[in-house]
Amino acid sequence: MRMAFADAYAYVSECSTMNVTTEALLNRDYLAGRAALIDHQQAGTYSAGDPHAGGTVYLCAADESGMMISYIQSNFKGFGSGVVAPGGIAFHNRGMSFSLIDGHPNQVGPGKRPFHTILPAFLTKGDKPTMAFGVMGGNMQPQGHIQFVMRFVDEYLNPQACSDAPRWRIDDLGKLTVEASMPTAAVEGLKSMGHEVTVMPANSLDFGSAQAIALLGENIQDAYIAGSDHRRDGLAAGF
Repeated sequence: MRMAFADAYAYVSECSTMNVTTEALLNRDYLAGRAALIDHQQAGTYSAGDPHAGGTVYLCAADESGMMISYIQSNFKGFGSGVVAPGGIAFHNRGMSFSLIDGHPNQVGPGKRPFHTILPAFLTKGDKPTMAFGVMGGNMQPQGHIQFVMRFVDEYLNPQACSDAPRWRIDDLGKLTVEASMPTAAVEGLKSMGHEVTVMPANSLDFGSAQAIALLGENIQDAYIAGSDHRRDGLAAGF
């Protein structure tokens, strides 16, 4: 009940002014994540959760000629602005990422595009693409890209292993969080350097979702290898 009231007091209002849908609040995966926070052996206190459903989809593809595409589409928070153009195209609400501070370079204004996190990516060698990839998930995107590339380039992992490796994140409040699968030695090492580290629950969706296709070898004739993140729905397929 404490947890339910925390969400209710944070999000429930007159329907026309709610910024979270009832469907998001009642989503089975969201509720399961909230329930997992309950300690059945000890009383707890709870803040509101984050039922905002992500509106981002990433796709990459490669063909026998070596052509690759890296594509991302995002309606952003709460399935975008809620405005739908004739023909059924839903408008995003990325404008919420503008600053309202006078003089700020990202201050909202006419004819401006906001700061955003959309990052369909390529890794190239010389002037040729060797991997199309992307990591969805708000500000997890740039830091997820860094971790993905370091594992691919420095550790020689394949795309699936790059995706499966435990991730860390600087969240929207500047806090350092890590996945539950992060090795204890790594967590303790970070703490010894003065970092305040929060280990997130095993079912946390805070660490994004990656997709990737990489070229094996130097030539198109060699092979492709793909990976799809186990944290979300997705698929790696060849045909």
